[in-house]
Amino acid sequence: MSQNLFELKSICFFGRPYAELLKCFGIEESALLGKSVLECPSGPSSFVVEANARGIDAIGVDPLFYRSPQAIRDLALADFRVMFDRVRAASGKFVKRTYNSVEEAEEVRRRGLLRFLQDYSIGKALGRYREGALPYLEFDDRSFEVVLCGHLLFIYADSLDLDFHRAAIRELCRVANREVRIHPIVDNGSERYPHLDALLEQADELGFDSRIQDVDHEFFAGTNRTLVLERR
Repeated sequence: MSQNLFELKSICFFGRPYAELLKCFGIEESALLGKSVLECPSGPSSFVVEANARGIDAIGVDPLFYRSPQAIRDLALADFRVMFDRVRAASGKFVKRTYNSVEEAEEVRRRGLLRFLQDYSIGKALGRYREGALPYLEFDDRSFEVVLCGHLLFIYADSLDLDFHRAAIRELCRVANREVRIHPIVDNGSERYPHLDALLEQADELGFDSRIQDVDHEFFAGTNRTLVLERR
């Protein structure tokens, strides 16, 4: 059994900035321009606001998006502090690739968080932040060209069982017209998710080809690969 980088007793309300997420998912901005994109879960990520500003029709879904702007701000700032306390405690696993230091990562991610917080009220009113959660989403089949799922599946394997993962994969594939990308492919101990092959077989049955893509991103050791599912 792998040793956890840090204990994750519950799913953290923590997001990442737009540019970092493009690297996480191994996708170029040009591939998303003019397309409909779902980020699920979204959390306090700047992906949705920055993507829309660039001409990408992006929607973020998160179970906490029913909360008021002040409640979202308080929770996001609190979880940000908690997560970076944990990151610093596990800094021996930090890889100088996307960021040269934990301090740089903290500053860039803080700017992304503030960008999200500035947009949350208006973005929610415009419908680009919607309440919802895997494994059941209130969207029609093939609603989005591209579906992005970061830092939920696999990484929380200690608390989200295989049945949840199967249901989540099925739902992500259902709402995707073209492709699904999931990052990372490791658990909280940076080990390959043990049931990944079974999920790849499931994706094949759903009509999706799968591949593991090396990406130009690595925060903790082992987080440099993304799962890509492409509809046949």
